Amino acid sequence: MKKLSTFSAVVFYMMMNGQYCTPAFQYGADSNMITNVSFGTINNTSTSQSANVQVYEDFTSMSANIQAGNTYQISVKGPSSTFPSDVMVFFDFNKNGSFDDAGESFYIGRLEAANPFNALTVTGTVSVPANAATGSTRMRVLKNTNTVAYSDPNEPDSIITACDTSLRSGQAEDYTVNITGNTIVFPAPYCGTENVTTLTISEINKVEFAGVTNESSVNGTSDVLENFTGTVFNVNRGNSYPITITGETQGQTTVSVYAYIDLNHNNTFDANEVFSLGYLDNSDPIPGKESGVTTGTIAIPADAILGETRFRIVKAYESNSWMGTLENLPCPAGWFIGQAEDYTLNVLASNLATSEAVKKASARIYPNPTSGTVTLKTEERLEKYEVYNSSAQRVLEGNSDVVNMDRLATGTYLIRIYTGDKKMITEKIIKK
Repeated sequence: MKKLSTFSAVVFYMMMNGQYCTPAFQYGADSNMITNVSFGTINNTSTSQSANVQVYEDFTSMSANIQAGNTYQISVKGPSSTFPSDVMVFFDFNKNGSFDDAGESFYIGRLEAANPFNALTVTGTVSVPANAATGSTRMRVLKNTNTVAYSDPNEPDSIITACDTSLRSGQAEDYTVNITGNTIVFPAPYCGTENVTTLTISEINKVEFAGVTNESSVNGTSDVLENFTGTVFNVNRGNSYPITITGETQGQTTVSVYAYIDLNHNNTFDANEVFSLGYLDNSDPIPGKESGVTTGTIAIPADAILGETRFRIVKAYESNSWMGTLENLPCPAGWFIGQAEDYTLNVLASNLATSEAVKKASARIYPNPTSGTVTLKTEERLEKYEVYNSSAQRVLEGNSDVVNMDRLATGTYLIRIYTGDKKMITEKIIKK
């Protein structure tokens, strides 16, 4: 009984004190701190410059009320000395004491170089999941200088986790948010079918994607926009996935299918979030119905925001005739012949445990295995490399054709090689 009581006390203490990790910075926060955070009712201005400024500041006494299922704007201000700085915000939406779960991190933007008196501001959006746990929880704002972005504006975000211990220079600030329940009705906050003036239902009956198959009825009485957001497709950044759609064609030869994915979590389907999946070809008839099938590919961008977001499939008859112009749009409008279905897409980090879905170039890496350095030979000019450990943490990076792995522990690593023709190669390296 005594052991149980002691253990319970320890657990209680951890829950009440210091349950959240803290990141570590190599060069501190002076001239690279956060000077203002604006989120809901939080509008906190902090020290603009001090040699003694702390890399972590606890502002959890400040709070903002947010609602599950809603989207909010956040602005972060701060200087960035010589190198630009990345800014991220993390939320413990499920209140489990960590920020590592899908959908709990948001890239806000990159602050360009500026001194404390001319500090710049970046603004982004935060989408609170509909199933976020209600009550008070932690919000963390994290800022870090990105030295590589000084010469390469396309360099990825330099912050890997909210507990990153390999940060260069910057600051972390913690706040409190109070989450209330979800009152949003589907399809909000996304557009629906409110702009359809003339309607003919032509149904989708099967979607096959990312190892999941969803079948729905074909009886002419289905909703024009069906809610399948409870069906979740898990995908990884940087990978490509085939998708097959089966549905009615009603004798029409120009029935297109598009996927619309809110990759940046801004509650709209932007022009660069559209995936053409082709036209149904009547090759897979269903008894009593004219039906077709099409197969396409959806490539998940390497910089897609992690976590759950809306995934809409629209099947529509396209025409430009006496009926007017019939289009396949993310928000059906006018005369619409077809159907739309909404799903949930869960974007996970790059799957570094296996090779990339598609290798886009070739490279020689030798010696491999190695006890120290390896040499890289690529067909195109080498732009840079990144080395990751088995936990998907970036442990090395550079632009030389010689990679020094002396300081790395024995084990298997993955190296990503970026070439001058904008291609990427992923290979394994064994360190002896």
